[in-house]
Amino acid sequence: MASSNTIEQQKILRVFKLINLLRGNMGKPVHRLAEFLQTDPRTIYRYFKLLEALGFEIEKKHSKFRIIDRVESPIEYAYGTFNEEEIELMNELIQKSSKKNLLKDSILQKINIRSDFRHSVNQLFNANLGIFVDQLSRAIKDKNQVILSEYYSLSSDSTMDRLVEPVAFNKNFDSIYALEVESKEMKMFKIERIGEVLLTSKPFKFQSLHQPLEQGLFGFSGKNQFYVHLKLSKKAYQLMMEEYPDAKPLTYIKNRNQYFFEGKIPQLPGLARFILGLPGEIKILEGEELKDYLNEQIGKGRF
Repeated sequence: MASSNTIEQQKILRVFKLINLLRGNMGKPVHRLAEFLQTDPRTIYRYFKLLEALGFEIEKKHSKFRIIDRVESPIEYAYGTFNEEEIELMNELIQKSSKKNLLKDSILQKINIRSDFRHSVNQLFNANLGIFVDQLSRAIKDKNQVILSEYYSLSSDSTMDRLVEPVAFNKNFDSIYALEVESKEMKMFKIERIGEVLLTSKPFKFQSLHQPLEQGLFGFSGKNQFYVHLKLSKKAYQLMMEEYPDAKPLTYIKNRNQYFFEGKIPQLPGLARFILGLPGEIKILEGEELKDYLNEQIGKGRF
């Protein structure tokens, strides 16, 4: 029985890992997903069917797959379900009946399962990430090293185990700031890219290298300093302020309608993605490293 439970837990964990891999703008081919999860392509396709049955929408483009929206059903499939206002009214009416009515409990359970399904699945997904946060919090308190098993790196598009000494969470608790033991460098790790958190009993060995949390610009932190000077359209400026409010101190306005960003950033990928997502809206006035990086990324395009 214990062995059967272990197998089921492994399957559930694998599905969570697949969800992590499928999220984001970049799709992934089935053979890469199979490599990441150490399984075969046929199993990946079975998991696709399972996720679609749960309400996930999986898009295929150029033989690459990604999740469009975790759970979002078109209106034509909404018959027989309740919206939030209807659920609230139903709950209020049923709650007024006898507390000993078993039929009432059954109806309430079915309402919540059938009609609040998206919220339930999101809670399940976030609960798994919450376990990771709890485990990392314990490691910080006990000052023990942990293994971020099968951590997915967006820059290298690969997964590998990372032995780290966790130091602090960011303000949203969606990333952990930690010393990577192999490189002896402080890095930021996204919680949702972790396959599994493995606690160890090994105490911190490099506490003297722990540095204060660096809140990097455009989603990245680091010690590099790339100077860039940009001219932004009003649209680009507005989006930058909405998506990256920490960049505001490095922006300025001339003549009421000319918008600029000027300063040093720790890494290039975040800002590069922002620029590539707004073609024709941003002009690079200075920043040779950024220009080279953008040309390199554009050169990788296959259409």
